[in-house]
Amino acid sequence: MRDETPSTGRRPDALELRAHAWLRLLKSGNARVADAQAVVRWCALSEQHAQAFKNAQRMWHDLLPAAALAGMHDAQLAQVRTSVHSKKIVPMSRRAFLGGAVAAVAVAGVALVRPPLDLWPSAADAWQSDYRTATGEQRGLALADGVQVEMNTRSSIALRAAGGETVGIDVMGGEVAVDVTRRERDFTVGAAGGRTAGRDARFELRYLDDEVCVTCVAGSVNVEAAGRSIMLVAAQQVVYDKNAIGPVQQVSLADVSAWRDGVLSFQQTALSQVVAEINRYRPGRVVLLAKKMSDRPVNGRFNIRHLDKAVAQIQRLFSLGATSLPGGVVILK
Repeated sequence: MRDETPSTGRRPDALELRAHAWLRLLKSGNARVADAQAVVRWCALSEQHAQAFKNAQRMWHDLLPAAALAGMHDAQLAQVRTSVHSKKIVPMSRRAFLGGAVAAVAVAGVALVRPPLDLWPSAADAWQSDYRTATGEQRGLALADGVQVEMNTRSSIALRAAGGETVGIDVMGGEVAVDVTRRERDFTVGAAGGRTAGRDARFELRYLDDEVCVTCVAGSVNVEAAGRSIMLVAAQQVVYDKNAIGPVQQVSLADVSAWRDGVLSFQQTALSQVVAEINRYRPGRVVLLAKKMSDRPVNGRFNIRHLDKAVAQIQRLFSLGATSLPGGVVILK
């Protein structure tokens, strides 16, 4: 990816880019003690080098809080983390810096289960799923007679079989659309301890952030979760988690199913939610640091294949500054 930022942003200088490169190495899980020593020497070259690395740490702190938690019991690391938020430049000792490298390696191990910024799929998904889609990918599957499943971006499913036939799936994360046509037995979709079943229906299930949203598009489906059972018909939706199930809501199917036509549709949607949705489809990560803008409403339809244009439109609409970093990371502030 180019290092040039959008037209209203600025171009990161060489020190910034190098500082972020060092930090990515330390947080990659592949760093060795020699790498940490090399970074210490680089920071010692000048006050500008040290400040560039401190600024990179500040940005990573905003993007990846887990890195700080990994060394939370180290007093010197705590001092470094505190100094990140002050104007005074606090010299970083070799012990503190090497401790940070060890913490980064520890975080990298945890990241196999929950990747930082969701920049790559978790190993847990890869090990347990039968099918999964990458960022921006959509995939259609014919799983059984009368059963078609379309997987949206960054989704993982595992098959459930009985008598040599696929009788259901478990959604481990992401979003699926299920078309079931005149089956003699229910086809079931499980997620977060709940179960959605139908024999002649079209429905969509979205499982993100420990919450499941089920929408009936046509026919009827039965949703069982948290000890309750609810029947949905076309244009009805319900949300549940492992503890409770919410009330039935009427929805606009054109907005809910827009992703199947390659479109993201937003109606009076908070900017923070729009950014989160864009991040599901776009490689890299868009980070909204302008917290005061988080609740500003957004209306619009964006082509999934051209989300960089959507980001640029959002930047202009809200007069935000933008900084582009390697790996597809864009900071809006």
